[in-house]
Amino acid sequence: MTFPVVSSDDQSMPELKNEIDALNEKSWNLESINPQSGMRLSKETYKLSTSGSFQVNVYKKGMADSLFNQAHFNLSFGDYQLALSQSLEALSIYTDLKESTRQAQSMCVMGAIYLSLNEYNKAMGTLVKAMEIARHLNHELPLGEILLTMGMVFLYAGDTSRAILEIKRSLQIFQQTNQLKLSAYAFCNLAAAYKSENEIDIFRQYLERCEKVAVQIGSDLIMIDVLRQKGQFELQSGNLEKAQELFQQSLKLADTHGYKADQVSSSLWMSDVFFKWGKLDEAIALLVEALNKSRKNRFTEGSLHAHQKLALIYEQQKEYQQAYEHLKAYIDLELKFTSEKNDLKYQSLETIYHAHSVQQEARILQNQYDQLEKEISDRRFAEEALKQSEDKFRRLANLDPVTGLNNRRYFYSLALSEFKRISRYFHPLTVMMINVDNFIKINDQFGHLLGDQILKMVGRQLETFLREVDILGRYGGVEFVVLMPETTLDQSVPVANRLLSLFSDKSFEIRDETVQLTISIGIASFEANISLDRLIERADRALQVAKNAGPNRISIWEDSMDVLPIK
Repeated sequence: MTFPVVSSDDQSMPELKNEIDALNEKSWNLESINPQSGMRLSKETYKLSTSGSFQVNVYKKGMADSLFNQAHFNLSFGDYQLALSQSLEALSIYTDLKESTRQAQSMCVMGAIYLSLNEYNKAMGTLVKAMEIARHLNHELPLGEILLTMGMVFLYAGDTSRAILEIKRSLQIFQQTNQLKLSAYAFCNLAAAYKSENEIDIFRQYLERCEKVAVQIGSDLIMIDVLRQKGQFELQSGNLEKAQELFQQSLKLADTHGYKADQVSSSLWMSDVFFKWGKLDEAIALLVEALNKSRKNRFTEGSLHAHQKLALIYEQQKEYQQAYEHLKAYIDLELKFTSEKNDLKYQSLETIYHAHSVQQEARILQNQYDQLEKEISDRRFAEEALKQSEDKFRRLANLDPVTGLNNRRYFYSLALSEFKRISRYFHPLTVMMINVDNFIKINDQFGHLLGDQILKMVGRQLETFLREVDILGRYGGVEFVVLMPETTLDQSVPVANRLLSLFSDKSFEIRDETVQLTISIGIASFEANISLDRLIERADRALQVAKNAGPNRISIWEDSMDVLPIK
């Protein structure tokens, strides 16, 4: 069932609320020490906040803090989609409560999740929004967390100098506020950055400082990264036995706590040891296991490296067909990564602009332009290959090539994840199918090229009008589909009417042509024991009724399929 909520200043049952707050804080303190216990405690606080004494009026802050903690735990476990759903829900509650600090922190963890999903531009865009909130706060800790995550995005994207700059800024804040755990994360990432720059002495200094803090606070999560980085250094130095020992220790800790992404990473590095020893069968076994885990958990970067290493090994074994298949898969993923990283270079300029009021670092803009030119030159070959394979990769991409919206396949993937959450908690949800009226006449009048521009314009209008939490996609032809979480049928009807007016009340100028548009909308709402496919089908059938009744209409799914008049 769906519970009503109360405002954060409600003073009922203060002792129980204090107990829930204390348990949430205890759960958070277990984040890098004993995540399994922390997760169990978080689930218990969620239950306490939404049942028993709070069954009628849920304790909203306790519920949000529990979801925030669970998102962190699931990020560490590698359950990225679940973590994203939980952080979005927590953000929605914090926004209602006007908890600015927690809003910024929730968006920061969302940025970290997008980074783990290798969606660098979504990560950076989310972090920029978080920074705009953090810059107005009275304390600097959220800003430090955001800068650290931004540094990690730059580090993953290969912009080491920018990564070091942002991480050092975050470290200054953490040390001023005596944040040992966050300081350790900063040390660890600085070590990785300097190792990639071959600054070995500085790498060792930061890694030693990180290890010291990890031991002090008892964090196995941080120690896994320390062991793996030490193993990488020994591997590069040719100390294979020592490297294997370190990778095995990191893998054992990852297995103990269920850190799936760390399991994959440690296995990938351990396969390099076997490869250098000439134990190719052992290396293949590790890589195949890592590849299977990466596919199961959508660890794109794990799949990328596993395919690359398997291609090299199979080539050495003269098993050319298997080598080709893995090389082909590797190139497909690498081109996607290259495009994403290049886009991040441009977006990072916007990031610097937004951060200027906080950091006063405008001089970095010129460095970014210089780096951009170098990146464009270095990747010219990859870009040419991408251009030649444009049709193939467009089919595999997530975006519709005409409108730039989610294509039907990717919309369904996003919608299914949200639908599962809604089904689990039985929250309200509606689906709208939208059709551009009389589009064949528009095509006949203006031509197909201008028709595509009109579809693109419609997509932009819808994207601007809808909320960030709404999931929008092009369903096919001239139909668009919208999934609206936390929205009842009664709430969706005024939204649909405003959409009708958005198009019918004004003319649109496209390439010096004036176009008058109207749309028709079909609506269906979530109910018990219905599948996502069935819900979309109902909205689509309602749309057909609206279209048959004439342009500029709304129809709601019901047995009689009544057509509502325009309001």
